Amino acid sequence: MNVSYNNEELLEEVRQDMIEFGEELGVIVVYSIFSENPDKYYITDYIWGEPVHDSDMDIYEEEMKLHEKELATLEYTKHEKMTIKELYNNLLKQSKII
Repeated sequence: MNVSYNNEELLEEVRQDMIEFGEELGVIVVYSIFSENPDKYYITDYIWGEPVHDSDMDIYEEEMKLHEKELATLEYTKHEKMTIKELYNNLLKQSKII
């Protein structure tokens, strides 16, 4: 049985980031598995490949610390690097019943 995983909030967040930071923004996509369909992974979150450099170094350093904490959480997940445009397209496909 094929099912879809619809996450409108995530799709909207990705769309906004893509508009604001461009389609080539590098991201790390996080996959999850659900008991309803244990043979399929679904995109459930993402983090940026690296923080966008801001002219304010204090803010950038804080963002870098947060980013390093996020990267540490990836150790126990299935994840993949891609552009935010690829992520958006994959989320659109994922939201459709196959």
